[in-house]
Order: sequence, then C-alpha cells, then structure tokens
Amino acid sequence: MTIEEIMEDFRTLCPGEVIIIEYSSLVPVHLAVFIPLITAVDRAGVIVSDIFDQFHVMRAHLSLGGIDTSWIDEIPVVKFGGTLQTGKVIKRISVLNPTPVWHTGYLEALRAFPGLKVVVVLGPEKFMSVNPNIPTSTLCRKLIASSMGSGDTVTVAFINRDVVSESTLEDIREIGTRVFELNFEEGKLVLRVVKSIDPSHQRCRLSVDAQELVDYLHSITGAGI
Repeated sequence: MTIEEIMEDFRTLCPGEVIIIEYSSLVPVHLAVFIPLITAVDRAGVIVSDIFDQFHVMRAHLSLGGIDTSWIDEIPVVKFGGTLQTGKVIKRISVLNPTPVWHTGYLEALRAFPGLKVVVVLGPEKFMSVNPNIPTSTLCRKLIASSMGSGDTVTVAFINRDVVSESTLEDIREIGTRVFELNFEEGKLVLRVVKSIDPSHQRCRLSVDAQELVDYLHSITGAGI
C-alpha cells in the first residue's frame, strides 16, 4: 500500500469515531503517530492529548532520525502531568485531581476549538498506572471516549499493549469504533484491523515500507507542512 493510500484512508474517518492503535515497545511508533497529525493539518484542526511527556518522546525520536519537527511547535496540546514543553500547550491538567475535575477541564479545552478536529491521545496507559484506585474502564471512557458520537471530533488513541493487562485492552477495544494492531515486520509498518464498524474491513491488513515513510516525512517537512 502506498503512503498516499494510507493517508487517504485516514481522511475517510468519520466525526464521532474513536480509533485505537495498539503497539508494542519495540515498534517505531513515532512514524505512525505523525500520520494522523500530518493528515489532519489539511482537513481539520488537530489537538494532542499528551500524557506524561509522551509527545516529547515521539518528537525526539523523529528529530533524532533527521526529520524536521519544527512544525510541531504550533500544534495545540492538552498536557496531563509531565514537565517537558512540546507543541503549544493550551491546558495543563493535574492527574492527581479527582476524575470529575480533570475530565471537566479536558472537555473545556476541547470545546475551546470549534469545528472539525482530530484529537491524538498519546500515553493513556501511563495515566492508568498512576490511578490504580480508579477502574480502568472509567479512565478509558473519560479520556478516550468523551467525544464518541460527536459531530466535530475524531479521536485517535495510541496504546502500548506491552504495559497494560489483557483485561484493560479488552475495555479499550470495546470503546473503539476501529481497532488496529501496529507491528513492525520485515522493514514495514503493518496495521491489522481487529475491529471495525465496517464488517468488510475486519481482519484487513495495511502495510507501508518504513523507509518510504521516513523519506516521505523528509520531503513534506522540508517543504513545510
């Protein structure tokens, strides 16, 4: 599958959808994260929900690979915990606040950006680990599913499946309108559809050459996004 076809697939996502992308610690997920970010730039607004500096990690990996990441400075960010400034932080939320408090602040931050937007959630599994007394299903629904069914938001959440339990993954999968497994096989990033609101897509497999994606990112960031 070409990079352009992958991008076009992301452009077909419907407002109100919640997309879950599961990955492992050894997958170069920083390449995949920037597909929805770049795609959203030309069709909608984009907001990153950055949990414990995960956006900084993704940006650093991309930058150390020689790709210009200066355009990230203008991306609005809602920051949950962490101390490192990445993007344009529009709201800081304490992860130690009671759930109704931080959730209200989160919704207010999203509502401050009217119109169609893509919300990319990075590091939700880390939030779960600092709130052991709150049911995982509650955190999932408050953090990931708040905008499900809304007419102006597509949520794309990246989850490290290596650091959460299988029961937690099942909670998260239940929420998603589409669920993908992201793997790295023979130099390719491979997305396998494990759940979809379109039954014809079930078990489909999308793949893109990782070096081609790197070259593509070089070409568009060099020209300016």
